Parts: sequence; structure tokens; C-alpha cells
Amino acid sequence: MTLNNEKSNLALPEEEMKLIGKFARKELKQEEIYTFSVILCDNEIDRDNEKFTISALKTLAELFVGKTGIFDHNMSSKDQNARVYATQVVTDETRKTSDGEPYTYIKAKAYMVRTEKNKDLITEIDAGIKKETSVGCSVRKISCSICGKDIKAEGCEHRKGKTYGGKLCCYLLEEPTDAYEWSFVAVPAQKNAGVIKSFNPGYVAKDEAVEWAAQYRNELKAALIKDASSVVPEMKSAVLEEICGELSLAKLKEMRDAFRKSAEKKLSFVRQLDGESQNNSETNSEYKI
Repeated sequence: MTLNNEKSNLALPEEEMKLIGKFARKELKQEEIYTFSVILCDNEIDRDNEKFTISALKTLAELFVGKTGIFDHNMSSKDQNARVYATQVVTDETRKTSDGEPYTYIKAKAYMVRTEKNKDLITEIDAGIKKETSVGCSVRKISCSICGKDIKAEGCEHRKGKTYGGKLCCYLLEEPTDAYEWSFVAVPAQKNAGVIKSFNPGYVAKDEAVEWAAQYRNELKAALIKDASSVVPEMKSAVLEEICGELSLAKLKEMRDAFRKSAEKKLSFVRQLDGESQNNSETNSEYKI
């Protein structure tokens, strides 16, 4: 995650501007662009007891260039928020996965064009609220880590998540065929996937970042107190102030959203003839990894 990106973007190398330019129909100026780095996926065993092989990560790194960033795997163009313009496979030789491999991950660089619509999203990324990510892709082969059999083709008697001879069984995701998208999610399958901090050489904005985060906290707190007062008018502002002082940014936002919804319900009129709303959104859970 790039802190105070408006300034740090001025130091973007010409090569990176050219990479971004490949996806734009017009020439973009540095001050128009917001960039950040994200770990898309790695070779650690995830919450579903599955893992990408290092070979699969290398293929996926190529496939994810140009892919869009959305929310919760919602395949709708209105939810497109960012685009990957560069990727690299990084291996940390000082760190091992739970099954003993050198920890390896895909680091991607993504960009957005600054607009009024994504102003809050940029704020939430810089504040560390929008952080966790998940990828949508397809693989040709899924193998058992115990016996090596192709699960999709023939299956086997082992079950992922179970231990056999002291070794945890997991499914190895191999031979990727396509990368669809990457999403901001609340709980990613891969624990390490998410927005990361990246600083351009020679630029440190620690003081400004702290000041910026404090300003964002104050805005959240003010909005929370305003909505909470309308929902629970008997609660004193001083009490709400004290409560807010103990909360993290994420909790503040969560409470602000909850009180905002309650306030909207309290102020809204209920029409008896309204029909039930239908949720026809399609999901592609088969391809979410």
C-alpha cells in the first residue's frame, strides 16, 4: 500500500507509466493515478486446505496482468475498481510454508484513476481497512499431496485437512488455465493475501500518513456520533466520544455503518404496497480460490 500516493506517484518510473498506459485509451498524468501493491496469492496451505504450486504461481503471474479488481467476486462492470499492470513472483528464502517449501507469492502492482467515486476507497486502502484480497481463477489439475493422484480425473481415498503418517493432506492447484479477477473480501481463503505497503525510494511520509489517518478517524467518529444520537437520543455525546476513543478504525467504520443503517430505517417511510426485492446476482463460486 502506497502512503500519500498523490506525492509518491510523481516518482513513478517512466517504464511503469508505459505499462499503465497500455490499458488506457488516453495518456494519463501521474497526478491522475493512484497505485498500490497487493499480494494476490501464495504457496501456503490456505483455509480450504488447498495450495498453489510454485509452477502455478508463475503461470498465474502472467495471467493476472491486466485483470481487474472488484468486490466479493461480484462479476459486474460497475464494481470494477482497479487493474493490475505488473506482477512478479517473489520467493522469501528466509521463510518456509507449513509444508516446508520456500514461501513464494505473487506481488502485483495495481492502479486506479482518481475520481470522486473512488475517493473513499482510496482512503480506506491507505487506512488499512480495505486490505484482504482473494483471486478468481481456474486450474486444469488438482492433485492430492499424499498420493499425487489427479482429484479431478480419478479422485483418491485421502481427504484434505486430514493427517496421514504425520503429513497434512492438501490439494495442490496446478496448471492454471485462466485468471478472471481479484477481489477485496472480508475473509480471504489465503491468510497472507492482501494490500501491502510499498515505498518509493527517497520518499517517506510517516508524519503525513499519521496526520491523514487521524483526520480519517475524526471524520468516522463524527459521523458515528451523529447517527448514533439520532438512533439513541438519550445517550450522551460524551459517552459516545469515550467509546469511539477505544475503537480501531475498522470497528469505528463498522459501527458507523450500523448506526447509519439504523438511522436511515428510523427516518424512512414504510410503504405497504412495496413488493419483495429479488436478488438475482449470479455467483461463480466454482472458480473462487
